Amino acid sequence: MSPALRFRQVHLDFHTSEHCQNVGGDFDPDVFGDTLKAAHVNSINIFAKCHHGYSYYPTQAGTVHPGLSFDLLGAQIEALHRRDILCPIYYSIMWDELAGKQHPEWVIVNKDGRIASRSPLGSEWGWTTMDVSSGYYDYVAAAVEELMRLYPVDGFWFDICFPQPNYSPWGKAQMQQAGVNVEDDQAVWDFARKQQTDFFDKLTRLVHSRCPDALIFYNGTMDRDIRRVAPYMTHFEVESLPTTGTWGYLHYPIQARQARTYGKDFLGMNGRFHTWWGDFGGLKTRDQLEYECGTIVAAGGKICVGDQLNPGGVLDPAVYRLVGHTFRRIEALEPWLVDAQPTAELAVLATGPAETINPGVAAHSAETEGAAQMLLEMGRQFDVIDADTDVSRYAALVLPDGTALDAAFKTRLSDYLADGGRLILSGTAALDKTTGTFQLESVPVRYLRPAPTVPSYLRLDERLLALPGSGGFFDEMAADYDYVFYGQSHVVQPLPGATAYGDLRAALFNRSWHHFMGHQNAPAGESLAAPIAVRSGSVLYLAAPLFTGYRQHDYWIYRATVQKLLNDFLPPPLLQPTAPGWAEFSLLQQSANGQRPARSIVHVVCYHPRRTMQPIQHVDQSWQTAGLSFGLRAEAAPRRVYLAPEGTPVEYRYQGGIVQVELPPVGAHTVVVIE
Repeated sequence: MSPALRFRQVHLDFHTSEHCQNVGGDFDPDVFGDTLKAAHVNSINIFAKCHHGYSYYPTQAGTVHPGLSFDLLGAQIEALHRRDILCPIYYSIMWDELAGKQHPEWVIVNKDGRIASRSPLGSEWGWTTMDVSSGYYDYVAAAVEELMRLYPVDGFWFDICFPQPNYSPWGKAQMQQAGVNVEDDQAVWDFARKQQTDFFDKLTRLVHSRCPDALIFYNGTMDRDIRRVAPYMTHFEVESLPTTGTWGYLHYPIQARQARTYGKDFLGMNGRFHTWWGDFGGLKTRDQLEYECGTIVAAGGKICVGDQLNPGGVLDPAVYRLVGHTFRRIEALEPWLVDAQPTAELAVLATGPAETINPGVAAHSAETEGAAQMLLEMGRQFDVIDADTDVSRYAALVLPDGTALDAAFKTRLSDYLADGGRLILSGTAALDKTTGTFQLESVPVRYLRPAPTVPSYLRLDERLLALPGSGGFFDEMAADYDYVFYGQSHVVQPLPGATAYGDLRAALFNRSWHHFMGHQNAPAGESLAAPIAVRSGSVLYLAAPLFTGYRQHDYWIYRATVQKLLNDFLPPPLLQPTAPGWAEFSLLQQSANGQRPARSIVHVVCYHPRRTMQPIQHVDQSWQTAGLSFGLRAEAAPRRVYLAPEGTPVEYRYQGGIVQVELPPVGAHTVVVIE
């Protein structure tokens, strides 16, 4: 059994240039250990080898950093273990500047013939990228064996482990030997993914042959293809520094809802940085870190905060005052976090490209991400799943625009619908492009053609406006206005007995060289005599891919339209917030044991951005928000409702099977317990 993943972790980067002198010269093991203990840290990743390629222990397999004169790694391990702090060992896999210089034959060559590295003069960001199927594997394996021989190992944190094709002479010879057509991009990527999992298999077996209880994680793998790599890791870690353009504030809430569906423990990794890794001098506020950590535990994850150690080996006191402030609260919350299982009534199918320009960063389709964003803002409890997940546990499944069904998935969806499941699909989801017919007989429309103009227009009708939903922007929805749909919509014909909503309209004409109007699109023209949405029985079809539209254009009318349709189409939700979309409500359940009763736990996380010229809106200030409430379906009246960890009672009433909770003013992260 591997050591349990802990709630309060730090990832201590230490990518230290060879031009740094006296590395670790200011390191004091007691100050190091005591600083972390005082900050309530109970696990920390520490470095054996960094991206520069240098090691921080007396290695024979690699190269000791030229500025280091003692066993820094060993001293850290000894200080941490004396304080019962776990310390998985970090080892950089595919990025290694030194090994690339010493062994250029191990370096990956991109398809354009350039080596996978920085520009020749080093003016651009980047690292030399190694091929793990070359002789570099033996180099890595020797170092891992050496580390297990020298130290008590809690685990390994292997970084930069994404699949990447290699078009070097060596890489092409490998492909040729395996019968891979180098000119077939799909075949090349499939081969690269197989090389990746072959590497994982060998290295995981090596580690567990000597250290069977070691934690193992390969970073660069937390994308849409998690299931393929899951067997080689003891747990998952969703790296997601939200204040960067790489991730942003919606990445973790979406990706965590997929990572949590595979039966493995997982954590979310943010950072203390103002921007991203290597940001010396960048520091978040307490409100900011509390918000980010609140989103992590609300989705069911444990926490890891990224930091970077100064070359001298001294932890920054200000960083650990910040971390300690948040971790002290998380430690107090742990009785309500341990074994708390997220609740999900809906599932969104993960779709998108298999390859990504940002390795390890989830590259879901705009439709998947837009659906997830909408459901988060509605307070609906959902997971993001792959096509091999058991869908029977969900009341409804969102099938994104463009989804193609293979024979096995088609059969499973048909069985799911026959057993009472519900399906929400849009655009060309489940459409056989060859025949122009839907692959599922229960889809309540006949596909005719794509709408003739982009954009098209949505004319809502009284039937749609009469669906449940009142107050806020629901009261602003108009039946006498043509709302633009900026993307490609589709003309369909409802089947007999189906209920149709709204009217899809074309623009007067498409914008082109020959005819255009104004600054953007032409206004609405004639009706296409086709609906916006159609429902029959257990299937709801959207002719305009509104989830994609919301992801790309953030137009409120798309969310309002979908929310009305879902309110009517789906059973009453377990949790029903009365709150704006920037207040995120997540429901988790703890079963009873000898120390606690069964209880429902609602996390409320409030996103408080401010105006900025920067692309990512920071949340460096939080403020009390009043007037929020929620209803929770329950079979009986609760014994008590209170805030954790304080135990402060919260007003509630129980009526008609609903516990209605009126929240006091709340900050960035609030935990409400219903026992």
